[in-house]
Amino acid sequence: MRSLFLRIFLSFWVATLLVLSTTAAVAWYRFERDQNAYPNARQLASEASNRLLVGGMAELFKWIEEVEDRYHGRSMYVVKPDGQDILQRQLPPTYRSYANRLKDAGYFGREPPNGRDDPLLLTPLFTDRDGTVYTLMVGQSSPLGPLLSSDVRLVVLAFALFISGLVCWSLARYVSKPLERLQSSARSLAAGNLEARVGEEFSSRRDELGVLARDFDSMAEHVRTLIASREDLLRAMSHELRSPLARLRVACGLARRPQADIIKQLDRIELEAERLDTLIGQMLQLSQLRSAKPTLPLEPIDLTSLLSEVVEDARLEASAVDKNVDWTAGESLWLNGNHDLMRSAIENVLRNAVRFTKPGSAVKVSLHREHREALIFIEDHGPGVPEAELGRIFEPFYRVAESRDRDSGGTGLGLAITSRVVGLYGGEVRAQNAASGGLRVEIRLPLRRD
Repeated sequence: MRSLFLRIFLSFWVATLLVLSTTAAVAWYRFERDQNAYPNARQLASEASNRLLVGGMAELFKWIEEVEDRYHGRSMYVVKPDGQDILQRQLPPTYRSYANRLKDAGYFGREPPNGRDDPLLLTPLFTDRDGTVYTLMVGQSSPLGPLLSSDVRLVVLAFALFISGLVCWSLARYVSKPLERLQSSARSLAAGNLEARVGEEFSSRRDELGVLARDFDSMAEHVRTLIASREDLLRAMSHELRSPLARLRVACGLARRPQADIIKQLDRIELEAERLDTLIGQMLQLSQLRSAKPTLPLEPIDLTSLLSEVVEDARLEASAVDKNVDWTAGESLWLNGNHDLMRSAIENVLRNAVRFTKPGSAVKVSLHREHREALIFIEDHGPGVPEAELGRIFEPFYRVAESRDRDSGGTGLGLAITSRVVGLYGGEVRAQNAASGGLRVEIRLPLRRD
């Protein structure tokens, strides 16, 4: 049963049906038994007459109470000559109509002539000492009458308590057990145990509690991954910050030596300071992009125009080292995003390609439309990346060749920023080695819907 609400509803419904059906069965059984033991009206009239003659009206009242206890569900009416019950109770409609017919015929409240039964008199008569004639009417038994019996009430109450207790205990067990496990796992997670999980026993359930257990396990796994990622990032940041700081200290030490080339060392210090500033800026940008709900500005962007701007800047850098960027602008493709973030994402990939492509070669840039997506291809003629490491180049601070990448000025964050920005705007970035050598990066972005 997949719904906890439905399980609770059906459980109480079935319990109610069981109690009602049992009550009805017991009542019907007692009713049938009482029907078979129908009281003898003439015998009862004789009893009433004897009690009246011996003890008067007070004794007759007591007798009525005793007989009604004896025959549960039946009322005993002792009717006076005026058609009223001696206890001032209202007669049932059938008996009231019968009494009125007898009164109209002149047969009500008198003894039959010659002491014989009159065929119109369907109820027995008895007479008081003063000659007052009373009529005894035995009320019909109701199917619900047996429920007034104390023994029946006890049986029904005991069964109702048993069924309701069993259902409530089962439901409480069904609901509380996974909640206790969830509470224990939450406390364990809060105490620092990042491996705390609710477990397959409850997460495999198909109701709302199973969904809650799966969501908790998913949350715990996400928290574990996030904390582990933050710790890895912190260690990598510490390591990356030490390198430029160490080079700054070396440059300062060299500058203090006698006859040192102060200008050269100051240039070195300035270069390392710029690298440090770039590294810190990229770390802050990546940290903002990795937050749970980063702010995502949206505005229409002409991707073709943006790519042209990035290519022109990259050509200036490439021309200084005998390289080039091959790009031809085509139709305008529009998407929703932020101009600066999208420019940074594309520029990181293009500058990386310019950095590693061979001198005398050109980085090829192209833009295509594929259904509702824009595809950007950036291909260089560098050494490429080992196949086993293609999926890791978009991780923060990951370098294929540690010393070579540092010497080239890379921080190991550019491609990570690209991957995060593209992913936040619903796109995808991936890399593969080109058939002719070098690295080919594909950036796939959803186009704006008009």
